[in-house]
Amino acid sequence: MAKIYIIEDDPKIRTELSLLLTKYGYECRASDSFEGVVDAVLDDGAQLLLLDINLPVLDGYHICREIRKRSDMPIIMLTAKGEVFDKVLGL
Repeated sequence: MAKIYIIEDDPKIRTELSLLLTKYGYECRASDSFEGVVDAVLDDGAQLLLLDINLPVLDGYHICREIRKRSDMPIIMLTAKGEVFDKVLGL
């Protein structure tokens, strides 16, 4: 079973993503605390990260950069931002 880690500050979205992915056979982990979240993701052994960009403590770009320093796990960025600059920055 593939493990997916979800970093999303909106509890409703986080819960819905987790329920949907679990329904299709994925094991989901999520955090509602963003302190030490990089270590939590890497220690969890997840094979995929769903990462919100707009977070209260650290933004998703920072978390992505920190994870990239230590892992090449696939990351899917979730955002409501639609500007070209935001898309390029995410890449």
